[in-house]
Amino acid sequence: MTTNTKKTMIEEIQKKDEIDVVQKQLQKFQQSLNKDQKKLIEETDKLVSSASDSEVKSLSTNLDIFYNFSVKLKSILPIQTMLTDTIKNFKNIEWTNAQLIKFTNRVLCATLGKNYDTIQGQDEYYYNVLRRVSVCIVYELTHSVVKHLDNNAFSNPIGRTPKKIYISMKAINKDVDLKKKYNKEGGDYAYVSFEELLSISKQFVLKVKDDTREYASKLVKMLRALEEYTADAQNFDTIDTEIKKEEISLIEMMTCRFLSMLDTDNQLETMANIKVYLDNAKLKDGLINFHESYDTNKIKCVNFVNFTNSKPIIAETGEQLLKQLSSQ
Repeated sequence: MTTNTKKTMIEEIQKKDEIDVVQKQLQKFQQSLNKDQKKLIEETDKLVSSASDSEVKSLSTNLDIFYNFSVKLKSILPIQTMLTDTIKNFKNIEWTNAQLIKFTNRVLCATLGKNYDTIQGQDEYYYNVLRRVSVCIVYELTHSVVKHLDNNAFSNPIGRTPKKIYISMKAINKDVDLKKKYNKEGGDYAYVSFEELLSISKQFVLKVKDDTREYASKLVKMLRALEEYTADAQNFDTIDTEIKKEEISLIEMMTCRFLSMLDTDNQLETMANIKVYLDNAKLKDGLINFHESYDTNKIKCVNFVNFTNSKPIIAETGEQLLKQLSSQ
C-alpha cells in the first residue's frame, strides 16, 4: 500500500469523524428546542420551500412564455412594427437593449393586447417578465434553435428542479469557449435551463459574453440599469408635474456630477464625444451648442466665469469652449 493511499484513507477517516461530530451537534441542537421554537422553525421552513418552489416555477414559466411567443405564436406576431424603410427584414435588425425594449413594447405587449405605457406604470412586474424573455424570443425568431424530441421540446424534471428546453448546439459548437461553457458533451442538441437560454441568447443577439457580468463595479451595474430604462427615449409627457420637476432636477444634478467625474479624471476625449453627439443631434439649447441659440451677427461671443478661480472663459463656438475648459 503506497503512502499516498494511506494518506487518502486517513483523510477519509478524519472527514467521517468530523461529519459524525457535526451530526451529534445538530441532534443536540434539535433536542434543545422548545415547542414554540420548533413551530417557528417549521413555519420558516415552509416559507423557504414556498419561495424556492416559486423560483423553480418562475424559471419553468419563463420557458413556457418564451416557447408560446417564439414557436406557437410565431406566425402571427406583429413583427412588421419593427421594420422601417431601411430595415425591411426582421433578421437584419442590429439588436441593442433599445431595440429589445421596442420589441417588447411593439410586438409582445401588442400581441397580448396591452398598452406598454399602462403596463409599465400599473404592473411593472408583468412588464419585467416580458422584458426578461424578449431576448430569448428574438434569438429563436432569428436562429430557429428549438428542437422537438418526440413532439415535445421540454424535459420532464423530477422533484424541485425547473424544466429545460431542447435546442440546437451547432452554432455553439463552432466556438471553443461557448462549447466548453454550454455544451461540454459536444452533441448537436442539448437541454438547457431558462437561465442558460437567457445567457446564450444574449451572446448571439446582443453579442455579450455572459449574463452575470460579475466583475462590473457598483456604478457600472447601476448605469447599465439606467441605460436600459432610458434606451427607448423616455419622455415626460405623461408624468405628474411635481414628479417631472424632481426628475429634471435629478437629471441636471447627475449630469453635472458625471461631467465633473470625467473632468477630474481628464477624460477630455469622452467630453468631446459628448459634444459631438449633441452637435449631431442638432440641439440648439444647452452649454455646448450655445452659439447656435443666438444671432452671431449681433453677438460675437459668450463670456463664462470659472467660479473656482474667477477666470473668464470667452468662446465663440462649442469647440473653443471645450478647449478652454480642458486647460482650466
